[in-house]
Amino acid sequence: MQDINNIEVSKKDRRTVAVIIIAALVIKIVLAFTLSADLRSDSLDYHKLAISMLKTGEYSLDGKPTASSTIGYPLFIAGVYAITGADQLYARIAQSILEIFTCFIFFLFCLKFFDTRRSIISLAVFSFFPSNILYTQTLLSETLFGLLALIILYYFYSDNIDWKILLIGLLAGYAFLVRSSFLFSMAVFPVALFVYGRKYFEGFKSKRIKRGIQYSVLFGFGIAIVVLPWLIRNKIVLNTFSTGTHGGSTFWSGSNPEATGTWYHKIEDTNPIFNIQDEAERDKAFYKAGVDYALRNPHKFLILGVKKLVYFFSSERMVLLYFTPDEGKARTSSEVYKSINSLIIALVNLPYFAVMLLGTWGLMLIKKRRFILYGYIFSWLLTFFIFVALARYHYVLIPFFVMGTVKFSSEHRFRLGGFNIKQKIFGFAVCLFFIAIWSVEFYLIYK
Repeated sequence: MQDINNIEVSKKDRRTVAVIIIAALVIKIVLAFTLSADLRSDSLDYHKLAISMLKTGEYSLDGKPTASSTIGYPLFIAGVYAITGADQLYARIAQSILEIFTCFIFFLFCLKFFDTRRSIISLAVFSFFPSNILYTQTLLSETLFGLLALIILYYFYSDNIDWKILLIGLLAGYAFLVRSSFLFSMAVFPVALFVYGRKYFEGFKSKRIKRGIQYSVLFGFGIAIVVLPWLIRNKIVLNTFSTGTHGGSTFWSGSNPEATGTWYHKIEDTNPIFNIQDEAERDKAFYKAGVDYALRNPHKFLILGVKKLVYFFSSERMVLLYFTPDEGKARTSSEVYKSINSLIIALVNLPYFAVMLLGTWGLMLIKKRRFILYGYIFSWLLTFFIFVALARYHYVLIPFFVMGTVKFSSEHRFRLGGFNIKQKIFGFAVCLFFIAIWSVEFYLIYK
């Protein structure tokens, strides 16, 4: 096991890595058998779609062909169910095992930035991060997408770009079908081929540009191989080339007179567009309504964008709410959240708070190919600045904030001496933003 800087990982360190990953796996397997959850909302839809594919060979929801959710994650669940039977327990176990590979890739990724000791510390924090463990026990796409995204990032931090970029393109295409919000982030990687052309390719500038174009095309070709069949299916079945017919509603939900920045209580009762039966037409109508509102009220749209980021960085409420009993719409999510044991809320949230605050400072210290890392983070935030945001969407950024936390705490020992004035202003502003979000959130819940 070796990274690009030829740092040797000793047998002792390999054993430590194995112990950390296996110990985390044991915790997840125990939770799979002991932690119960009612399937609802997205999870219930994923479950139904997977069963539909197995029983009828069609991608349909409640007997009706659909593209309300992209096919990537339901296809994964269907693959598990085909082997084990249609029980969410087996999907949880499969995701727990999948997390072994995520943790291992994360460790290798950390070796691109740190020595072995700090990489192992990062691995330990990531592997036992409470919300990461809990997400493996949900029927949600976070675990699968997290693995795919890390593999893609790891490849673009290598020294050489070769024909394997076609395989990475295939993975990126599948990641896009797992989470369509990956669209903006995918654009970062072809640009990186030109930004870091000297590191990736040999020869004169003209040759490097030519190679960058060639490999960008190859990357895009890999994406197209995976995505095009799904688009063609949607055109044939639903008369739309849309990747998914949920985009319009998620855009409108964050761009309308009653928008809060996230999905709000009984949202379906607020607009008759929800009653349109043709989901392709419904999707177009939502996009039109959302765009019209944004164009007429650009200042309000920008304010809503900030509100979306507030919900994006809010506490780990989503993963905790997942394991509460399904009450339908009897209570708001805040009311249900308040009823959860305070010790459990603290156990899950305090590590998240610490990693986000410390990681903010540490990420500013990471210099290696920062365009890729910063570009990926910014593109992810831009996506949810435009569309509606949920707290669970910040899961994708946790690995980077873990790395930032380890870098800041181990290399700078919590001191700010290595930061210039602009970095200090930015760091304090972001941390105050986080603290304000969490303070107001819990004040409103417990007042």
